[in-house]
Amino acid sequence: MLLKRTSAILGMLSLLFATTAFAAQGGKKVATVEIPVNQEMYSATPTPLTPAQCAQCHEKVFGSLKTAGGKHRFECQKCHTSFHSYNPKKGNWDEIMPKCDSCHAKPHGQAITDCSNCHSDPHAPKKMGMTTRLVNACGQCHAGPKEQVVKFPSKHSKLACQKCHTSHGFKPACSACHKPHYQGQEFSTCIKCHPVHKPREITYEKTTPAVACGACHGKVFEKWKKTPSLHGKVNCANCHHTRHKYVPQCQECHGTPHKKEILEKFPKCLGCHLDVHDLPVNQKKK
Repeated sequence: MLLKRTSAILGMLSLLFATTAFAAQGGKKVATVEIPVNQEMYSATPTPLTPAQCAQCHEKVFGSLKTAGGKHRFECQKCHTSFHSYNPKKGNWDEIMPKCDSCHAKPHGQAITDCSNCHSDPHAPKKMGMTTRLVNACGQCHAGPKEQVVKFPSKHSKLACQKCHTSHGFKPACSACHKPHYQGQEFSTCIKCHPVHKPREITYEKTTPAVACGACHGKVFEKWKKTPSLHGKVNCANCHHTRHKYVPQCQECHGTPHKKEILEKFPKCLGCHLDVHDLPVNQKKK
């Protein structure tokens, strides 16, 4: 009776716990584990993981996508068709990782195909450090700025791109290197006159304040401020309009104010009017 009960108990335990059998292998006994198959667990088809579920383990990757993923912010399975299949013995990293050209067909032309040398983080594709490779390729994508700094020499022409653009897409404020022309000037006004990659090709609007001109043309500005002539009420940009260093002709505003005989005898206006920024005028004494 005791024997029967013992056998029954052992039979029940075999359903709950793995039984260990010993098989002979090369003259040694090796343990093998037999675990009951869970038919119910493996009869279901699991639903694909959501990005939020992936993020539970891959927090850093999810964070990069969240803050700087750009157009790469979509389901993980769009790129990663195989999960957790890396084998260090096989070294199959390149094999299982998605390829850029599966979605991007040479966006930078035939000359630049080594994507990861610039886009080092595929989960933050637009966040690129100014590596030597990227700096050397600036002109291939940004031909306009490169041509401008060469064609229009300035102190900016002597600087490497990464001196100002410390990361790809970063646009520094002019105040990082330059002082304002006058106290209270907003640095947002700089590029209205100075194109960044050809800063000496100055253009401006007629409403540009005269004090901005005075920062470089100090002597003329001080003289103009004190003149009793009507020119003292005319903004610099009204006469020197459209472009820097433009010298207008008096006739552009004044036409021919004198008789023909006088103009023939004195063809140059400043022969009599002396200084365009401080014209001699009749000042009646009180």
